[in-house]
Amino acid sequence: MSNSAPSALIRVLEEHGAKLLRYCGVSAVNVLTGMSTLAFAHAVLGWSAVVSSISAWAVSTVPAYLLSRYWVWQQSGSHSMSAEIMPFWILALAGLSFSTLVVAIVARVTASTPVILLGNLGAYGVVWVVKYLVIDNLMWSHDDPDSVVEAVEAA
Repeated sequence: MSNSAPSALIRVLEEHGAKLLRYCGVSAVNVLTGMSTLAFAHAVLGWSAVVSSISAWAVSTVPAYLLSRYWVWQQSGSHSMSAEIMPFWILALAGLSFSTLVVAIVARVTASTPVILLGNLGAYGVVWVVKYLVIDNLMWSHDDPDSVVEAVEAA
């Protein structure tokens, strides 16, 4: 680790800490919504792990978009199909694809709902950072001239 790495982390936290905390808050809501839906669908309704995972995604993605747009990136006004909606849904579908793949693999090994939940959570954890960086840089960066990536690269 270079000497500039700690200063880069400090700079990112100073410049983007509040936004990162809001993003974590939205993610917490999304995880609670998605995990409870998945657990209910799998353990109570007896749906397959994959169908339960897709259902959880369907229930949690619209609130995740709206909370992200209004609270994290503080956007208001009309929604742009090309700059906001399509990129968000492409990322959401990438997360769905990856998590569904992981859940399908886990379900081949065990039918345990807690283990399936952990697989789903782990898959979304991998996608979490990538989504933040892409959304911060490409979608809603026009009101934030210093993106997280630029802050790290400059340090």
